[in-house]
Amino acid sequence: MKELDLHGHYHHEIQSLVENFVLMNHSEIPLRIITGKSEFMRNFVIQVLNEYQYQFDIPPHNAGEIVVLGEKLDL
Repeated sequence: MKELDLHGHYHHEIQSLVENFVLMNHSEIPLRIITGKSEFMRNFVIQVLNEYQYQFDIPPHNAGEIVVLGEKLDL
């Protein structure tokens, strides 16, 4: 599974990093985004994923990662 590790990146870089990673690797979903312990970073990544209407999961065993599962389905 491809992953994007956000450790060491500044907050102002996150939106473009996440957008580029998800859009450029869309065909290889699921994708892993490592946010670390930062609640701000996790919430910002979730905001970007919601903006692009992607489904995601935060594994209960590791709140510092987000797994992108695919696009949201219109039901």
